[in-house]
Amino acid sequence: MRFTTLITEGEYSPKAVAMYKSLGQVFFWHKLNKNQKQKLLSRADILAVGLSLNLDKNFLSRAKNLKVIATNTTGLNHIDMAYAAKRGIKVISLRGRTSFLKNIPSTAEETFALILALVRNLPWAFWDVVDAGRWNRMLWRGRQLHKKTIGLLGFGRLGKIVAKYARAFGMRVLASDPYVSKKEMEKRGVGKVKMEEVFKKSDIVSLHVLLTDDVYNLVKEKHLRMMKRFAYLINTARAELIEKNALWKALKNKWIAGAAIDVMWDEEPTGAHLKRDPLASYAKTHKNLIILPHVGGATFEAMEVTQDFIAELVVKHFK
Repeated sequence: MRFTTLITEGEYSPKAVAMYKSLGQVFFWHKLNKNQKQKLLSRADILAVGLSLNLDKNFLSRAKNLKVIATNTTGLNHIDMAYAAKRGIKVISLRGRTSFLKNIPSTAEETFALILALVRNLPWAFWDVVDAGRWNRMLWRGRQLHKKTIGLLGFGRLGKIVAKYARAFGMRVLASDPYVSKKEMEKRGVGKVKMEEVFKKSDIVSLHVLLTDDVYNLVKEKHLRMMKRFAYLINTARAELIEKNALWKALKNKWIAGAAIDVMWDEEPTGAHLKRDPLASYAKTHKNLIILPHVGGATFEAMEVTQDFIAELVVKHFK
């Protein structure tokens, strides 16, 4: 039996494409016109996706022949998982692939890039030079990381990598994770604390929790109120971990010194969510919020190797 694969990403690993071709025909979503998209979506057996499309019920209901969704992501909130399960559609993802993922540090590297950019005012110093033609070093004085405390909410794969980077900078590291023992954290030079202590004691709080139904709105307004007034928040996990609009309130009311985020509530690939989210407007007029378009895992190396890995799993599934 031959299977039709529809790849929704504009660029894809040649090796992964070759693996999908071993199963049958392969088509790229962005190369199709409207009529072709509808026709091929209705006959596709496999959807190879990233984050460029939201696979909601309306979209998936048109994929009448769909058997497998292959996504090279750990987060799955771009897929209507309940509807996929109801239809018997298999979702193959990176979630739970701990051994494979341990050598992919892209999001952890981005986390530290955001920390450095935020505490040293790098984006605004750059634009002050380029746009305004000024050379005022005192205007953009920042904070050093040495001897500061970073608190990690979640101490899984990425939390552990960020902790290692932080210790290299001479930082004190605290972490809260109910699934990781105090002994394991101490082996890595990390202090295990309760969630509230992460927010109360840290100069920088960084989120590394996998989004599931149990942790939606995990971080509430009250937690941000607990933070030091000169502390910063970093979120490269998922926006829905933080109560909607709570971060905007924290910045607007100066409960915290600043934030850097790679994720937003109700993300849409078109960027339409930016018009609805007050954080986007806030960032235009304030110099203490960095927003990136979900680029944590978007490195050439990480995307290629994860696309290959997922394609291998799909081939194994069918063969």
